[in-house]
Amino acid sequence: MTTNPPIPFKKILAVVLLTLFVSQPALARPGSFSPIVKSEKEKIVNISSSAVIEHSKLRKDPLFEQFFKNMPKKQRQSSLGSGFIISHDGYIVTNHHVIAKAEKIEVKLFDGRTFNAKIIGKDKLSELALIKIEAKKLPFIKWGDSDAIEVGDWVLAIGNPLGFDHTVTAGIISARGRSVFGSTAYGQFLQTDAAINFGNSGGPLFNLDAEVIGINTAIVAGGQNLGFAIPSKLAQKVIRQLRKNGKVARGWFGVEIQEVDNELAESFGLPSGMRGVVLTGIGKGSPAEKAGLAMGDVIVEFNGNPLNKTTQLQQYVGETTPGSDVRVKIFRNGKFLDKTVTVNLRPAEGITSLDNAHAMFGMQLAELTPEIKAESGLTEKYGILVIGIDQAGIAWEKGIRKNDIILKANNHELETIDDFFKVVRLAKKGTRPISLLISRKGRSIFVPLPIK
Repeated sequence: MTTNPPIPFKKILAVVLLTLFVSQPALARPGSFSPIVKSEKEKIVNISSSAVIEHSKLRKDPLFEQFFKNMPKKQRQSSLGSGFIISHDGYIVTNHHVIAKAEKIEVKLFDGRTFNAKIIGKDKLSELALIKIEAKKLPFIKWGDSDAIEVGDWVLAIGNPLGFDHTVTAGIISARGRSVFGSTAYGQFLQTDAAINFGNSGGPLFNLDAEVIGINTAIVAGGQNLGFAIPSKLAQKVIRQLRKNGKVARGWFGVEIQEVDNELAESFGLPSGMRGVVLTGIGKGSPAEKAGLAMGDVIVEFNGNPLNKTTQLQQYVGETTPGSDVRVKIFRNGKFLDKTVTVNLRPAEGITSLDNAHAMFGMQLAELTPEIKAESGLTEKYGILVIGIDQAGIAWEKGIRKNDIILKANNHELETIDDFFKVVRLAKKGTRPISLLISRKGRSIFVPLPIK
């Protein structure tokens, strides 16, 4: 009788481990999303808004007159979006852009009933809005914790894409903390591959516990499965203020900031692995200046929270109640220091610069003194220098950048900041933009700057 040779122990162990590994199921798709759909569909609403749009500006164009002379001077423009009910008495969350210019807002419920809605509050920076209908005993959503959601977790979107009521799509969280649309949502978007289209804006993104962990807000045009949602944790803070005050009061430091990458960290002498946010500008009379912060300081912690991104600092400061004291840990000249900053109220939109005395449209201006000319090697005979820019301001949006020299405003040569303000005062609010002639690295460009 022949016997098989003994199998080595290592090979047996390898076979057992492989068997165990193969037998472990991968994270499976839920058997069905229908329980979530059944429990939540009645809490999702269809929002249609309309506004009258003037065509008077276009009519000044001879080409427009030639081809569209029979077109009405005014037209009603409509938009569609989604929303969800957050209280039994008719409070509804949606996106700012869904209702921003609306003269009339109509909300259609799942059961077919329609209501006219009024705006309780809206906030462009977070892209959120709160509206209300006069109804009672409505089903409403349950908020979830967006901080607990992880990349790879399943999510479900319900909305009204392209007018198709209560469309359901599913996917996963593709990424967190995305900064894709300027300062909106402080760069903290959740990214998902759940199919989102025009009309989904303002609709909810659910986790598998049927809790709202995000508000679907934007897509990348031309991309596929690239949707972005505002995290529920941020949204709830904004919604609470909108419900109470109709607007959001944000904190303000009065600084310009830049992220610290590996090379900068090494050049500053930061400990290995530590990052932060470096201050590149301090506003005169700002909370930061009063607290003793200086250009070149690296903020590494905000109230004990480590910092790695500029959007983190923006969010922490923005969510701080004006008048509150916060603790920041800074790194300066090889040493760590603790500072206490009393946060101020963020200046009104359109005046969000470092120095209120020179602030307009989110930019800080300086006159071209002989000292500045000599130091910077500038040869312009006249003009005012942009020394600071707020990325949330209209100037940045229109393409103005730090170190630009504004030569003329509405064809008036500028020698002082007062010259610029005189042009602004003469321009009637709400009419045509101011035309700026800008010098940038030897090139001249024109920039239209709207009056806000």
